[in-house]
Amino acid sequence: MQEKGPGLGLKIPAPRLLLWRICYRPVSIAQRLVGVWRLVSFEVHSQGQPVRRPFGPDAIGILIYAPNGVMAGQLMRPGRATFASTTITRGSDAELVEAATGYVAYAGTYSVDDARLVVTHHVTMSLFPNLVGTDQPRHLVIEDDRLELRTPPEGGRVMILRWQR
Repeated sequence: MQEKGPGLGLKIPAPRLLLWRICYRPVSIAQRLVGVWRLVSFEVHSQGQPVRRPFGPDAIGILIYAPNGVMAGQLMRPGRATFASTTITRGSDAELVEAATGYVAYAGTYSVDDARLVVTHHVTMSLFPNLVGTDQPRHLVIEDDRLELRTPPEGGRVMILRWQR
């Protein structure tokens, strides 16, 4: 007995069998990025130099990709000194420098180039004002619940951030 396969336009022999069509729709990189990621490591690789960990071996971070194309990321050096005052606006110059140099934060939107394996962060707000209005491309490798982002080489230096869901 010949039956037309559901939506396939093919004749498939199916004597008294129930046929199920399995729809496989590849999942895009953007879909795989969506979620909350925890920092595993933050390293700076420079030619001819030992690997540096600017926020130490126990750096803390969170990276969020929302399905609507919004992203936010924050990195912090653990153990930063607390301020003598209870508000940031009353911090001393030294306290403010210590706080700012031990923290990276920006947010905005993102786009993904699946062919080049690049996610680009379109920065709309940042602790470092020079990033506002810039595009920050990151080469990516995503495997299961792990994500690796690499900055483009700049002056022989590449930052590598590893994340886990």
